[in-house]
Amino acid sequence: MKLFSSQLKNESGVVLVIALAVLLLLTLIGISATTTTEVELQIVGNEKFHKTAFHRADSGVYVAPKLISACFDSGAEENAAGITYLGSSGTFYREIMGYDAHDPDKDIRFTLEGFDVDVDVDFMGTEAIAGGAVEFGSGAEGIGSGTGGVAALFGMDSFGEGASSSLSNVFAVYRKVIGVPGGL
Repeated sequence: MKLFSSQLKNESGVVLVIALAVLLLLTLIGISATTTTEVELQIVGNEKFHKTAFHRADSGVYVAPKLISACFDSGAEENAAGITYLGSSGTFYREIMGYDAHDPDKDIRFTLEGFDVDVDVDFMGTEAIAGGAVEFGSGAEGIGSGTGGVAALFGMDSFGEGASSSLSNVFAVYRKVIGVPGGL
C-alpha cells in the first residue's frame, strides 16, 4: 500500500496538465473553424459581386439590339430613356450603318442600380440568309421574304460594373434581319 500511495503523490497535477492541453487543442480547432468561415464568407461575397456585374454586362447584350433595331427603323439615333450615346451626336447611327469605321470606344451607356453598363457595338458586315429571297429570287420564300433576305451582323461587347470594383465583360453577336421588326 505504501508503494501505491507514493505513486499517487508523485502524479498529482497530471490531470490539470492534460485538461489544459485538451482545452488548448479545442481552442486551436475553434480558431481554425472561425478563420475558415470568414474566408468562405469573403469568397461568397466576391462571387456575388462578380455575378451581379455579369448580369449587368449581360443586360447590355439585350439592350443594344433594341437600339440597333430602333435606329434601323427610324433612320436616326433613337432617344431612349436612361440611354446615353457616347461620342458626338449621330456617331452610333453612322457606325452601326457601316458609314464610319468601327472605333474601339464604347458607344452606349446606361445605369443599373447606380452602376454603369457600357456597350461597344461593331458593325461586322452583312450576309445573305439561306432560304431567303436572295437565294430563290422570288421574294416570297423563307426568312426575310420581300426584303432581299439580308442580315446585318453586329458584335456587341458589353461591360458591367459591380460592388467592390468588380467588372464583367460579355461579348455576343447579333444578327438583324433587314426589314423584320424587333430585336431580341
